[in-house]
Amino acid sequence: MSAPYVSRVPFESVHPKTLAVYCSDGRFTEAVEDLARHLGHPRIDTLTLPGGPALLNRWASDYLESEGFTKAARFLIESHHIEDVLLLAHAGCGYYHAKHSALGPDIAVEQQLKDLHFGAKELQTAYPHLRIHLYYVRPHGKTIEFEPILREG
Repeated sequence: MSAPYVSRVPFESVHPKTLAVYCSDGRFTEAVEDLARHLGHPRIDTLTLPGGPALLNRWASDYLESEGFTKAARFLIESHHIEDVLLLAHAGCGYYHAKHSALGPDIAVEQQLKDLHFGAKELQTAYPHLRIHLYYVRPHGKTIEFEPILREG
């Protein structure tokens, strides 16, 4: 048996007040954490599965996936006293490619934006106190750009 690995990152007992909801594509993980720090959130809770915020839209995703994802979001928001939510969709998402590739890439992006707005509306209705921020994420060469998406009225 080998010795346990001990992280250099200290444990903090207080939960973060920010939840980031995004696709589980690991190419974006560190960049999302960097965005959160840039916005003044040193630590974040995360809710990540393929498709990310798409799973908050029970009409566009699989109902059982959506139900489980929504329950997880509810748990984190309520038990960790979340104040800010970052909803992020990214270019080239495999989840959308698998669901919408026959319709073309423009339709997939259009659906991603609809899903961001739907998820924001659902969360805001259930939790009016939340500050919800939407982003569309695109790689540009070796950099990653976060385009803020204006919330629908």
